[in-house]
Amino acid sequence: MRIFWLSAIIIFLLDRITKYLILKSQFEKIEILPILNIVKVWNKGIAFGMFSKTGSFITVILIFVTLIVLLIAYIWAKKIYFRNKKNRMSLISLGILIGGGLGNLTDRILFGKVFDFIDFHIKNIHWPAFNVADIAITISLFLLIYKTLKT
Repeated sequence: MRIFWLSAIIIFLLDRITKYLILKSQFEKIEILPILNIVKVWNKGIAFGMFSKTGSFITVILIFVTLIVLLIAYIWAKKIYFRNKKNRMSLISLGILIGGGLGNLTDRILFGKVFDFIDFHIKNIHWPAFNVADIAITISLFLLIYKTLKT
């Protein structure tokens, strides 16, 4: 299970460090590329800003749901590990999911919302801002779906 915990810790720390550095910086927006900005956005909702106009009750629900998903991912990783210790891709994927989930959960617990800062856009059409944890969760889910369909 070392690879599981290592991937979770790396993603969690990468998420926390990047959020900390961006939050503490003095800028509001930096253009990195013509299609990529670093911005400061708070998201009270879930992925892609859905349910962001809701009250604090949704925050409590999201914390609870996140905890359940993280517990399920951990149980799944333990099951995979004890069944087939060579299934490294699934363990890494679940570790990445745990790390990203814990990163956003930490924001939700500390601030009641999640800090996003990566802004992809084409001219004035912007993808909803996201963060390192969101990237990790998305990659994790794609890897898990791939692994599931492959077997």
